[in-house]
Amino acid sequence: MAGGKGSRLGYIEKPLIKINNYFLIDLVIKSLKNSKYVEDIFIATSKYTEKTKYYIKDNYPFIKIIETPGNGYIEDLNYCFKYFKEPFLVVSSDIIFSSKIIDEIIANFKNSKYEALSVYMPESIYVGSTKPYNGLVPAGINIISPKLGYQKEKIFITDELIVNINTKEDLEFAKKFLLNIKSHHDQL
Repeated sequence: MAGGKGSRLGYIEKPLIKINNYFLIDLVIKSLKNSKYVEDIFIATSKYTEKTKYYIKDNYPFIKIIETPGNGYIEDLNYCFKYFKEPFLVVSSDIIFSSKIIDEIIANFKNSKYEALSVYMPESIYVGSTKPYNGLVPAGINIISPKLGYQKEKIFITDELIVNINTKEDLEFAKKFLLNIKSHHDQL
């Protein structure tokens, strides 16, 4: 999902924020490509992320682009349903994570009888501006079925830090976080 307005960061295209010589979208794509389960990557853009769309077209010709109306996260996600027949992984373009966690999430979902899976982190390990609920913070990664309406959902709690970038403070933390990871090219 790469179609947001980026309003909390001054209406900038968050996927094209540069962090330690990489665009945020590059880090997300690298982690997805390094997963042993991810086969195809689709990126949902909108009228708010035109530069991101062209960046993807120019640099990642194997990625399919879904141009959403840009009416909000949930509305744009629902718009994407028609492109899928099976459950699919949904990843926000403003997070930093490892391919290892993607593999854990997908394996956990495959071994369940649920239609959907939502990923959370304990509030105790989270650093950022997202508000916790009952001691948990949404990670910005989910698996959903391409159907409207209620889906039987499993909650997956990870103890791996997933960095969500919504504010300038989150962005500064993300820069330090990446610098502190040894050989982050291999881990992300």
